[in-house]
Amino acid sequence: MQDPALYADCRSAETLVLPPCVTVSMPDFPLSKLTHQFGEHVIDKASGQEVFHVNSSHVLIQAAGYLKHNLALIEGMGVYFRGQTRLYDEITPSLFRGIGNNSNKIPQRRDKIDELIDSIYSAGDALRSVDRRCAEPLLQHYGVRTTWLDVVDNIWVAIWFACNDAISYRRGEYLHFEPRIPDFYRSGEPEYAYVLLIASANQPADGLPGHFASERSETVDLRIAAPSHFVRPHAQHGLLVRRLSKTSRAVSDMSPLHVGTIRIDLPAALEWLGSASTLTTHSLFPPAYYDYGYRELLDHVSPIRLELGAIHRIQP
Repeated sequence: MQDPALYADCRSAETLVLPPCVTVSMPDFPLSKLTHQFGEHVIDKASGQEVFHVNSSHVLIQAAGYLKHNLALIEGMGVYFRGQTRLYDEITPSLFRGIGNNSNKIPQRRDKIDELIDSIYSAGDALRSVDRRCAEPLLQHYGVRTTWLDVVDNIWVAIWFACNDAISYRRGEYLHFEPRIPDFYRSGEPEYAYVLLIASANQPADGLPGHFASERSETVDLRIAAPSHFVRPHAQHGLLVRRLSKTSRAVSDMSPLHVGTIRIDLPAALEWLGSASTLTTHSLFPPAYYDYGYRELLDHVSPIRLELGAIHRIQP
C-alpha cells in the first residue's frame, strides 16, 4: 500500500507501501525510509506483492490513519478499507470480473446494470426513496454486481471480512460466512488477514449528501446518501468507490486507487477482533426483519441476467 511520508523521524511514522501498479499524482515520499519497531515492509510470498506487516494493533491503527491524514491533506482524497482473505493480481468491480479488458463486454455490462435500475424505478417499489445517483452503489452493497467496489470506514469491520470466508451458492444469492481457523500444520504456510487501503474522491459533488467525485474517482457514503431504512450500510460503515475514465465512465481496473496493503498474522487478527457481538454476521448483515430496505430489495429486485448476480440472502 502506498503511503506518503511526511515525518522526518522515520521511527514515528506509520508505514504503507505503494504497489508498482499504482500511478497517483502525489509527491515522491521516501517510503522505504519509514520503519517501526512492530512493523516491516515485506514481500507477501503468496501474491508477490509488497505489504506492511504489523505485529501490534496500535501499529495497525497508526498505519491505517497515516494515509487517511496525508492523502486528505495533500490530495483531498479519502482513504477507506477493504478486508480480504488473500491478495489478487487485479482489483476489479464485480460486474467486470471474468471479462478482462474486453472492450465490447465492458459497455454491454454497463448497459445491463443501467437497464436493471431503470426497471426497478419503473416498478416504483424498492428504490422509490433512493436518489438515482445512489441506486447502483446501494445495489452493490446488497449483492448485485455493479461497477462499484465495496469498502468500509472502520478498520475492525475490514479485519472481520479478512478473517471470514464468504461461501455462496447460485450467483451469490445464498451467502454465509465461515470464520477462518488457523491451521499452519495442515497448510505448511502461515496464514494472514489483509486490509487494502483504497483512496477515492472526498470532495462533495452534485449536491447529493454523501456523494463525492473528482476527475479520476467517485465515492458514495451510503450512511449519508441512502435513506436510513437501509440498515446494512450503517452496520458496516459502508461506502462504495469506483475509478473513472477521462469520459467519467467507470473502468474495470481499480488498481490505481489501491494505495497500500496492511498484513496481519491470522491468529493475531482473530485475537484482536475478540468475540464482540457487534462483529458477527447477525450484526454486520442485519436480517430483513430489522433492515426494511433489505426486505424490499428481496421482495422486488430479482436480476434475470446471470452477469448481475442477485440480492444476497444471508444465511446464519
